[in-house]
Amino acid sequence: MPIKLIAGLGNPEPRYEPTRHNAGFQLADRLATRHGAEFRSNIALQGAVARFKVTGIDVVILKPLTYMNLSGKAVQAVLHWFKIDSADLIVAHDDVSLPLGVIRFQRSGGAGGQHGVESILAAIPGKPFDRLKLGVGPDPGGARRADYVLSAPPAEDLDLYAQVIDRAAEGVDFWIRNGIATAMNKYNSTNLKTEKASAESAFRGQIETKEGD
Repeated sequence: MPIKLIAGLGNPEPRYEPTRHNAGFQLADRLATRHGAEFRSNIALQGAVARFKVTGIDVVILKPLTYMNLSGKAVQAVLHWFKIDSADLIVAHDDVSLPLGVIRFQRSGGAGGQHGVESILAAIPGKPFDRLKLGVGPDPGGARRADYVLSAPPAEDLDLYAQVIDRAAEGVDFWIRNGIATAMNKYNSTNLKTEKASAESAFRGQIETKEGD
């Protein structure tokens, strides 16, 4: 049975850990915790690698340690080492064009300005792979974009941000078992921010109804 590869993109230094640009790393860590897997750095593969199984399917998680803009080197090395076809690869990364609360599975496609994805496309040219975009917007645009993605979400967004990572981890498990088309149908309408607002509104309505009795 083919091995699945999940590549979560980010930057390796501790100062980058809480930043929006490290959403892919944060998802990789959540998946490893979810499945009791442990990352080990591998110099030859230029990344930290963890392994687990989902319903009998072998899965490799990769966190490239090359820094974001050279992510393709690690992805190419792991694909070659484990003899994984690019069709069994999904790359998870932050996307500033999507608002916080949204996740989006995608089959192939361009980089959309995401430099880690650009590096992967250059490293494995012409080979399709799946994507999981983690919304970290709104995009401040222009020169402010770099500082925005390299900063942490504000305190008031941290709960929602954690929910997004949890939902994305659930989605990746679903992708492993069911593939990209079904994952797109199930998760691409996700907007945890509006779901949270609706739940809070419904709760307030229940309280008001009880107080009016």
